[in-house]
Amino acid sequence: MFKKLEVLNKTQHKNKGIEEVTNFSYSKELINAPVAISEFFEACKNYPIFFAKDKDNNWFASVLLGYKQGENLFIDKKGNWKELHYIPAFVRSYPFILVNKENQKDLVIAIEGEYLSDKEDAKKLFDEEGNNSEFLNSALNFLNQYYADSLSTTQFIKQLEDWELLEEKIATVVNTKGEKFSLNGFFVVNEEKLKHLSKKKKDDICAKNAYSLITAHLISLSNLQKLGAIK
Repeated sequence: MFKKLEVLNKTQHKNKGIEEVTNFSYSKELINAPVAISEFFEACKNYPIFFAKDKDNNWFASVLLGYKQGENLFIDKKGNWKELHYIPAFVRSYPFILVNKENQKDLVIAIEGEYLSDKEDAKKLFDEEGNNSEFLNSALNFLNQYYADSLSTTQFIKQLEDWELLEEKIATVVNTKGEKFSLNGFFVVNEEKLKHLSKKKKDDICAKNAYSLITAHLISLSNLQKLGAIK
């Protein structure tokens, strides 16, 4: 989604604002999106939830939004998200995102450059004194909460791995034309292994309130074949 990121700077962007994002066209090529465990119960109603590893070998959860490269099935030609379908927080946070600044561990807020504007009606990022505007603070709060939820999600999936519940799967979708599409690199919970866990592990899962999240994940997998029926 992001093509021209700029790290926000209160000096460089003091007089800048943000043009309103009016639709979801920016995500029309997104075929999967990361989700946090706080989103599982809503996301599982509409999308398959899988687990995967990023380039740094860190676990994350992801919803599948399409099966053809560059085609988000839940965006129409006008840029509207499919009605009554949950919109992932990652998508809603646009045009903002937290990034690692070069040679630094701390995360900083960045923005898609094309939305920066000098127009009077643009939503201001900083006030006259160079302090964050209410609008920017609201965006920061949203991003910080999402980041915290993402860390919890990584820990949850690591726990699934420790319980030896994960297995790699190829996600296969058959569309209405009978065409078959396969996507790899996904992990799911093995239901048979879940059934035959030791009492100690089952007690551990209960203690960590993980059963409901595992159930949401397993329920979500039934949405995989529904993707092929979307036109």
